[in-house]
Amino acid sequence: MIRLPFPCRRTTQATVVLVTCGLVAPPIGHAQTVNVPGGLPTHVNATYQEPGLGGWTPDTTGTAQATSGSGAVTQTATAGTSDSDALETLYQQSWGYAAAQNAEALGVNPSALAATCVVESGCQNLYTAGNGSTITGAFQMSNGTYSQTLGEALAADPSLASSITSGTAGQQDPATQAVAAAQYLKDAATSLQQSGISNPTALDARAYYNFGPSAGAEIATADDSSLMSSYISSTAMSGNNISSTTTVGQWRAAVAAKMGSAASSSILTG
Repeated sequence: MIRLPFPCRRTTQATVVLVTCGLVAPPIGHAQTVNVPGGLPTHVNATYQEPGLGGWTPDTTGTAQATSGSGAVTQTATAGTSDSDALETLYQQSWGYAAAQNAEALGVNPSALAATCVVESGCQNLYTAGNGSTITGAFQMSNGTYSQTLGEALAADPSLASSITSGTAGQQDPATQAVAAAQYLKDAATSLQQSGISNPTALDARAYYNFGPSAGAEIATADDSSLMSSYISSTAMSGNNISSTTTVGQWRAAVAAKMGSAASSSILTG
């Protein structure tokens, strides 16, 4: 008989014979089936790259989704390297996707709309009306401009009526005010084209949006060395922190810095 150096015991479990010799046998792993909803992703998004990864370039596009309280996807947008920082800020708002889609329905570039939103309020739904002023909201529009341009937008695309808040309450609803703001930018682009700017950008339209049609066209076509005081009132200058020595070029540079990459975005999509 062969003697083993330590006690062994022979056990039988079902049809599997195990021999354990002074050790506890590890648990047996069982294969599992993992269900991936919607299948595997169509591309890999790298979060961290390993040193010496070589020539592989990770996909720089991504998909942003808005979900409801139940987890259902309500909006989807694909972002790429060409998207502006302003547009990303807009998409971070609960109403941002709707605003972008409605702008596109009107033929307005969402990045240009986002640039305006960022400059006016940081895309925050501010309530600033009071002391005789009706200017308020994420796009800082007065009641008169809001009502006029919203009416124009609905006349151009009646289907937008189903996605807005009607009545005066719409002035404080950012998704609804965004429709009016997009139309106002479209009006600005049309006016600037008539003034000789063939492809107006968000920066070109800034003066129109901020100071009105007349000053807007003059500033958009002015030389950088011209003084802002030549085109707007002292009240408008003080209200926008513009000094008497500020040139058009300096004002443009300040606005462009706030808009970021969206400053050069064309207003019209077609």
